[in-house]
Amino acid sequence: MNNNLKDILTEVLVFPYDKATIESLSEACKTYAEEISLPEYEACVLHLCLDIPDTSFIKAINETTKRTFPVQVYRALAGYVVGLVLSTDQEGVDELLYPLALRNVLKCQQPSSAGIINKCIDSSRFDAIESYWHKNAKIPAIEPLDLLKNIYDKDSWADLSLDIEDQFEGIKSLAKYYCRSEFEKCYSAKTFQPNQEAYAFMNNVAQDLASRSWLYASEEPVEVFKNLNVSGSLIALSTIKTRLQGSDVKIYTNIEKTSVFRRYIYSNDYHEIGQKRISPLHFGIAVFYELLYEYLKSECYE
Repeated sequence: MNNNLKDILTEVLVFPYDKATIESLSEACKTYAEEISLPEYEACVLHLCLDIPDTSFIKAINETTKRTFPVQVYRALAGYVVGLVLSTDQEGVDELLYPLALRNVLKCQQPSSAGIINKCIDSSRFDAIESYWHKNAKIPAIEPLDLLKNIYDKDSWADLSLDIEDQFEGIKSLAKYYCRSEFEKCYSAKTFQPNQEAYAFMNNVAQDLASRSWLYASEEPVEVFKNLNVSGSLIALSTIKTRLQGSDVKIYTNIEKTSVFRRYIYSNDYHEIGQKRISPLHFGIAVFYELLYEYLKSECYE
């Protein structure tokens, strides 16, 4: 990534600003990035990818620099801020939420944002999404290994000579193994029928995966979708919207702004993405990650 503000601004300016202006804008963006909240970051992502002006961000830049700039400059600055935020190390669930918010919107980015994105976003930052998933889906080995042997033929915990606190992690692993087994059993029997609507089917699968009480029942959510073997040609989102709203799929109104597919289908937003074409497989995966983002954000921020 070439996260150099002067280079980024060349995407929207014919004549670059002088050094003092660049430094002033850079410092304003760095200050904003250091104190940014998740909603403010989401607004910058939408400004960058979909060119939806973030008035709060624009006001903050103007107040810090004591001047105003052409509208296209603020879009480049929003991208610069997004790149700065992603280049810092997040902790806990934020290490997934920040790159995932961007990836969820990037799938519908406007062509005019490509140059800014290429210059300010380090694509390796998206690796954190899969890393976070694998780390949380991993089931620790049961230690000591004789826990199963000791507990298998007993009628109650009172019959054991084991301390429950000492054995808690092993018991937790057993619970996860059970959830994983039940999940695999359920999905081995889940098949797509020829008379079903493919996009409604994949939408419902995405909702099921994201709503399970133990979310990380699958180590490879993308593989779960692939194993369903739902084929189909690419169809415009406007057609998918018509099909879903005519089926038994539930209607949602409280949807995150970064959930662009679901916002378009259920809240009548983002009309400009209606002609985007997508297959049932990639639609299901995209909706799953939108729902995952909403679930984790609601668990940790609300």
